[in-house]
Amino acid sequence: IELQPREFALLEILMRNEGRVVTRTMLLEQVWDLHFDPQTSVVETHISRLRSKIDKSFDMPLLHTIRNTGYSLHMPE
Repeated sequence: IELQPREFALLEILMRNEGRVVTRTMLLEQVWDLHFDPQTSVVETHISRLRSKIDKSFDMPLLHTIRNTGYSLHMPE
């Protein structure tokens, strides 16, 4: 899979926290080094791009949005 640097960073964080919810704030801090919410859709945009790249090879989605909380990655067994 060809990933941009931020997409790779997002995937790495999600994989290290597989099965757990990673909040938008955590992603902003760890991927963009922002310690405030810039009120933009930067996280959502990058998650959407990442989702389109990693989910297309599987029957079931790997990357899940947890409404009003964050994102979670669930690997197939």
